[in-house]
Parts: sequence; structure tokens; C-alpha cells
Amino acid sequence: MLATTLMAVAGTFGIGMVIGIVVLMTAEEALLAVAKSAARDVSGSFWAGVLTQLLAVPFLVILLVACAITIIGILAIPIAALAWALALAGAVTLGVLAVAMVIGRAVAGRGTGSSERSAALRGLTVGLIALSLVWFGAAVAAGTPLVGAIARLVAVAFTWAVATVGLGAVVKSRIGVSRLSVQFGRFGGSRFSAGAAKWAPSSSTGVNEVQVPVSWQTPTPVMGVVAARRPVDAPKGTGSGADL
Repeated sequence: MLATTLMAVAGTFGIGMVIGIVVLMTAEEALLAVAKSAARDVSGSFWAGVLTQLLAVPFLVILLVACAITIIGILAIPIAALAWALALAGAVTLGVLAVAMVIGRAVAGRGTGSSERSAALRGLTVGLIALSLVWFGAAVAAGTPLVGAIARLVAVAFTWAVATVGLGAVVKSRIGVSRLSVQFGRFGGSRFSAGAAKWAPSSSTGVNEVQVPVSWQTPTPVMGVVAARRPVDAPKGTGSGADL
């Protein structure tokens, strides 16, 4: 029984590593954005995840009712339910991987002289190992009734907290995708500069942004706001009659 449980935990870790590597290779920017969002505001991400979980089923009900209004929509109900399930599962998976990366980088550090991708892979590996150790401990303690029940409860609660924080970070990062893109350099400079690599709160001004005084801004219908020319003061007279 113990060997079977340990093999199941090891298999889950292996599957998580494979999915994490695939996500890191194909959606590195999204994964790092979610990880940065979770690292900056853990409590906010947690409550956003709780709210998302509470609204998940009502949203599905509203979606199915909206599809059932028309005959064509009735035929699309299975597709809509499947799309909802896949979107929720994908968001939870991405969030868990991002929080695991944050945990791994907190435990093992970024490493000196390593690239952003290698540092992310290292943090992801260490974080998934840390999550697996919780379940390994619960599996080892399963032989003792009381201790095993407490260890299993701790493992479930810890996993739920990680998934909730990750889900909330996904929601928050997707809502603020434009702000995150500007701050992390998608629209200017390198994609992830040295300042963005430090997972710390950044200022409101982006890397290549220049603040322009509000009094010298004029709106244009196409290009947005541009700086108007400051009026030049007329030269003062010399005191002769020509000035009049």
C-alpha cells in the first residue's frame, strides 16, 4: 500500500515536470507573469482565487442557460461545458506551476550566472519537489491512524492553498495583462531586463516611459496624447521708440 502511494506521488511529480517544461518552452512569458503576480501579492492572489472558485459554478450555470435559449445553443451546450472545464483546469495548472516556481526560487534562489529560463526551470523543479515532499510525508505517516489523518489533511490544505493562490494570480495577471506587458518590457527594450528579473514591485513608470507634464499634453484623434510646443515669451523691448 505504501509503495503504491509513493509511486503515485512520484508519477504525479513526473507528470507535473513534463507539463511544466512544456509550458516553460511554449508559454514562458505567461508563466513568468503569473509567477510575478503571485510573488508580489500572495494574499490578494489567494482571495482572488477564492472568489474565482465561488463564481466558477454560477458562471457555468449562466453559460449553459444562455446556450439553452436557442436551438443552436442547445447543441453547443456540451462544447461550452467542455470549454469551461478545460479553461478552469488550464488556469489551475498554470497557477500551480507558477506558485511552485515562486516556492522553488524562494528556497533555492535564482543562481548566479544563469539565464532567465534556466533559473525558472530550476525554481520549477525545486518547487514541485517541495510540493511532492508534503504528499510523501503524508504517505509515510499513513500507517499511524491519527498522525496519518493529520498529515493527509495538511497535505490537502497546503495543495488547495497553492492552487487557490495560483488561480488568483492567473486571474489578476490576465486582467492586468497590458500593465504587465509594459512593465516587463514587451513593448520596449529586452523582454525581461535585469530590473524585471528581480521579482519586486516596480514603479508606475515603465522602462522606456517618459513622463510628460499634463499641462503640455494635447489629445489627437489617432495617435493619442502628444506633447505640444511650449509658447515662447516675446522678447522684451530695449526701451527705444521702435518697441512701440
